Amino acid sequence: MNLMYLTFQEDAPLYLGVKNKIEGQISAFEKLGYQVTCSMWQDNRFCFFGADSFQRPLDPAKRLMKQMTSIANEYIGGHPFDVLYLRLDRVSSDMIQICKTARANHVKTIAVEIPNYPYLADYMRNVKYAKTLGTKVKTAAKVAVTAADDRLSGRKLKQYVDAVVLYGNKADSFFGVKAMNGDNGINIDRIEPIPHCADTSKDIAILGVAGTLWWQGYDRILQGMSTYKKSRSDGPALKFVLVGGDKTEMPEFRALVEKLGLSEDVTFCGFKKGKELSDIYKTVDVGASSLGCYRRGLTRCSSLKAREYCAAALPFLYAYDDAKLKEDTPFALRLPNDESPVNMDRVVEFVQHCRKDPSIAKEEREFAEKNYDWKTIMKQVLEFAGASMK
Repeated sequence: MNLMYLTFQEDAPLYLGVKNKIEGQISAFEKLGYQVTCSMWQDNRFCFFGADSFQRPLDPAKRLMKQMTSIANEYIGGHPFDVLYLRLDRVSSDMIQICKTARANHVKTIAVEIPNYPYLADYMRNVKYAKTLGTKVKTAAKVAVTAADDRLSGRKLKQYVDAVVLYGNKADSFFGVKAMNGDNGINIDRIEPIPHCADTSKDIAILGVAGTLWWQGYDRILQGMSTYKKSRSDGPALKFVLVGGDKTEMPEFRALVEKLGLSEDVTFCGFKKGKELSDIYKTVDVGASSLGCYRRGLTRCSSLKAREYCAAALPFLYAYDDAKLKEDTPFALRLPNDESPVNMDRVVEFVQHCRKDPSIAKEEREFAEKNYDWKTIMKQVLEFAGASMK
C-alpha cells in the first residue's frame, strides 16, 4: 500500500522539531506496512522523497506556496496512492483542488492534519505586530483574504476528506468533517534515558528547546529566575539553558536576560541535535515545555518537547491541557497558562522531590513507552480515517 505524506514544510534548522515530528510519523506509517512518499522544500527546491523521488526548482521572486501547490497537484495526479495525508496550516482553494485531484486518481483515504488549531489567530497577530500604519493596512488586507479563502474553501472539505486530526484545542468536527484530537509522539528507541540525579544540594538547570521563542513563553522563566535570585539566598542556584532560538527573536530575548541581570545564569547553545542534544540533556535537571499557549489562544496542546523530555526521563514543566497528563502526574509540573512569572519556589520543590525518589524517573520512561510511541498514535489516526490496515 502506498501513502503520500504531503507537507509544505521548509527543511531548515529553525524547524528541526517539526521535521523530527514528520520523520517520526513517516517511520510509523512504514512500520504499519505503507510505502511512504514525503514532500518538503529546501534551498528553493520542492522535493518529493520516496519510491519515485522528484524535485523541481522554485522561483523565489514568485509566490512559493502557489508554486508548490501546483507542483503537488501535478505529482499526485500522476502517481497512484492509497492514502493521502496532508499536513496543512490552513484550508485553501489550492488544497481543495489537490484533494479533488487525489480522488480523481482513485486515492481511497484522505486525512488532513492541522498542527495548530485554531489557527486564524496566528494570522491576525501579524497585524498587531506590524510596525507602521502602512504595513498594518497591507497586512490586514492579506489576513482578510486568507481568512475568506479558508472559510469558503472549508465548506468543500467534506466532499473530499475522510477525517481531520487537530493539534490544539479540542473539537469533534472541522468544517463538517469528523475530527480527532491528535497527540504528538516520538521514536522511543532513539532517546536514551538520562542518569538520575540524587544530589538535592546541586544547582538546578532548566532546559528550553525551541525554534520560535514567542509562544514558548521562556521569558516567564527569566522573570521567575530574577525574582527568585533577588529573594532567595539559601536555596540552590538556578540556571537556564536555551537550545535553538529564532535569530530574529534572539536580540530581544538576550536583551531581557541582560535587563534582568541573568547573564551569568543563562547559556545559549544554538541549534543542536543527535548526540550533541543528548549530551546537553545529561547536564540539566528539568525541561520546559510550552509555557505561552495563551499567546496563540490555545488551552490544549500536545507538545513534542514534553514527549521527548518524558522519554529521556527528564521531569518537565508545562502550561496547558494535555489529555495524557493528570494534575498529580509526579514527573510533570503544571503552571498557569498566562503571563505570570514562573514560581521558582514551586520548581525547586518539584525538582527536589524528583531527585529524592528515583522511581519517578523509571515511571516517566515507562509512561512514554506506553503512551507516546508514534506507531501507536498513527495507527489510531489511520483507523479513525478508515484507511486499510495490513
